[in-house]
Amino acid sequence: MKVDDLLLLAQVHRAGSLSAAARLLDCPKATLSRRLTALETSVGARLFVPGASRLTLTELGEQLAERAARHDDDIAETRQWLASREATPQGRLRVSVPAEFAMLVLAESFARFVRRYPKVTLEVDTTPRRVDLFNEPYDLAVRMGPVDEPDLVARQYMLLERGLYASPVYLQARPAPQTPADLAEHDFVVLSQGKGLHRKLQNGQQTVEVEARGPLEANSIGLVLSLARAGGGIASFPFGMVAPDVAAGTLVPVLPDWRYEPLPVHLLTASRRLMPAKTRAFIDHLFETVPEWARTALLSLPAKPAARPRPAP
Repeated sequence: MKVDDLLLLAQVHRAGSLSAAARLLDCPKATLSRRLTALETSVGARLFVPGASRLTLTELGEQLAERAARHDDDIAETRQWLASREATPQGRLRVSVPAEFAMLVLAESFARFVRRYPKVTLEVDTTPRRVDLFNEPYDLAVRMGPVDEPDLVARQYMLLERGLYASPVYLQARPAPQTPADLAEHDFVVLSQGKGLHRKLQNGQQTVEVEARGPLEANSIGLVLSLARAGGGIASFPFGMVAPDVAAGTLVPVLPDWRYEPLPVHLLTASRRLMPAKTRAFIDHLFETVPEWARTALLSLPAKPAARPRPAP
């Protein structure tokens, strides 16, 4: 016995005739008749009174139709429930984000999101490891730097312009560098992940490699920021993270014409297909609430050359 045929029986009983049911279901009358005959055969008993002038169910047919109708109603309710969930973002949304980026850049956007979508519970996980979006219960990950996981769907969210900054306290004790070569005479507050690396400073077409060295080292960009404010040395930050400090005078740009290579930030998901409404709404919200300084950085990028059209075969 096929469940679909039982549901057809309920539809025909509700419509009152094969013709009316065929119109409602947009199904040929002959197909309905054939499937109802197959249902009778699988049940092993008559469901319709033979020879009646109009569609008449036997007692067993009535009982089966009533039971099938209850299931049909449940299915319709379930479809409406799924449609409402698709239309209205709701449920738990679990996002993996680097801790300092969440605190210094995204906190306000997160707060605005839950006010905008009160049926969504946003759970922000700041674990430093790379989460597995296929095998762990994460809806989205914010990843800094290039993406080397081809199975994931990556959308570039920001491009962080990084410069050098120091506090007025530090620069009162040490003359401010005038050229990149002068940096060799200065102390850096070093982010542990970049220790020992030679990074390129750029000024237009000019580039120079710089190694950040100094007596202070931390594995948290937030702590590096606090140490730089306290006069511990020169440090590198994305401009947006220190814009309030620059405006307040607690940090001063060092060699402002020179920048490190921009750092991309990506939003990662396991798939574009069958994405829940809550995840789509969250991605759209993040792009709508990108800070102005990040928008300016993206707009200042040179346009990518258009792909050359392929010659006609």
